[in-house]
Amino acid sequence: MRRALVLLAAVGLLTSACGSGTEGTPTPVKQARTTKTSTSHAPFHGERLDDGEVVKVDKLDGIRLESPEDGRLRSYQVAVEVTDFGSADVVEVGADQQYGARDDSTLIAFRLRVTAFAGELGQMVKATVSVDGRQRSLPEFEYAIGTEDEDSTLQYVVAVPNDRREVELELKYAGLAQTFDLLEGERTGEQPDLLYRSDDTPFVYVENLTPAKLPVQNADAEAGAYVVSVTRAELTYFAPELGDLPADKKKAWLVIHYQPIGEGVLEYTPDAGACVPPFTAFTVNDGTADYPAVDKQSKVEAFASEQRLAFEVPAELTSARLTMKTPGFNCTYGGEAVPFTATGEATVDMTLPED
Repeated sequence: MRRALVLLAAVGLLTSACGSGTEGTPTPVKQARTTKTSTSHAPFHGERLDDGEVVKVDKLDGIRLESPEDGRLRSYQVAVEVTDFGSADVVEVGADQQYGARDDSTLIAFRLRVTAFAGELGQMVKATVSVDGRQRSLPEFEYAIGTEDEDSTLQYVVAVPNDRREVELELKYAGLAQTFDLLEGERTGEQPDLLYRSDDTPFVYVENLTPAKLPVQNADAEAGAYVVSVTRAELTYFAPELGDLPADKKKAWLVIHYQPIGEGVLEYTPDAGACVPPFTAFTVNDGTADYPAVDKQSKVEAFASEQRLAFEVPAELTSARLTMKTPGFNCTYGGEAVPFTATGEATVDMTLPED
């Protein structure tokens, strides 16, 4: 009997250990509280950024990015496009490295495609990200615009407070800033139409136009021609010399490069490259008015293989006629100025892309 009681007691202890309640139902396991992040790695083992701090990264993993409808930004000889942007608490940036935000903050990530159309622009065009008015430079952006005709992809992460009011990417040069709202995914502020007329560049242009001849003769009545061979005509918001802005927001610069070529008496002794026509010889007409060459933005000099003319014209210009007309000019030969007279005029028509 005693052995039976001991056996019953043992069975009772075993039943108590396996369950609770009179029916022996399992006790639910209490779930641990988890912190939601944008990555699958936990716990966090990276670096937390202070508000406003911006870093360049190699990758943007663990974050949902979206593409803006129009992410283009333009500046002097530089095209930038915001291809993707998004926000997260944690971002995987490669090499097992993470960046995270501090309490009451988050991260905004964005990817840029950058193209420079001239060399050595790093000290001229600046790029910053502004969090509620406080600006920070984009690390290494200046190197991306240091080489002409080279595309670069740059990726950044910036920490911002949860109660931020604005987060803007800014591209600026010569007093003109172009901004992109990284919260709303759209370009904001003043936006000169010409900067966005082309999908790829901050200017529009045509090349290798039909040459025009201006009849000339020397003091001995020997005939020839000064040939204006336009290699490129570019409509731009920034002047060729130091990138000055036009005086009026509705204006732009038409910059014409041409090669001086000689025929007849101007072919060899001297050749056309030794001649210096006055700036007053050149005008541009858009069908409504004549626009003179602006001397401080133009460059015509003896023995140059290419000359440059600049005109301040309406920004919406799509077609124009360049006219060269002058009573004469001097050409250098044997260290002396040799006069030539000119008759008639030389005209070059051009049509610029509308988009």
